[in-house]
Amino acid sequence: MTEEISERTSVLSDFDSHSHAMETPIAEVVKELVALLGLTVVALIGGVSETRAVQQWMSGRKPQRPNVLRFALQLATMIAAQADGEMARAWFEGSNPHLDDATPALMLRNSELVDVQGPLMAAARSFAARH
Repeated sequence: MTEEISERTSVLSDFDSHSHAMETPIAEVVKELVALLGLTVVALIGGVSETRAVQQWMSGRKPQRPNVLRFALQLATMIAAQADGEMARAWFEGSNPHLDDATPALMLRNSELVDVQGPLMAAARSFAARH
């Protein structure tokens, strides 16, 4: 499955990443995020404390924050298209100088999407452009 996602994300542009994240059923969005970022990071972004909830989302249960998960997939596929899944995971988990050293995954968990969407997109575009 990871190989399949890697092939698909390697051809996604900035705009294609957005379309893909918005048009994909939410269970598939979660599956792709898990393949790129891992269960723990997806749980963090999704605002839950247990990975069991993420597994339930992949089986059809609706997540509480689908818009945040879709946006995370958009960012992850933009980055993975230029680097790889491991680099995307590192980007989400690490402090980012373009975000005043904040961690993207924590920003998505702890803030309203409207407040962090612009800065996160700018940081992801900057990162993807360099790789």
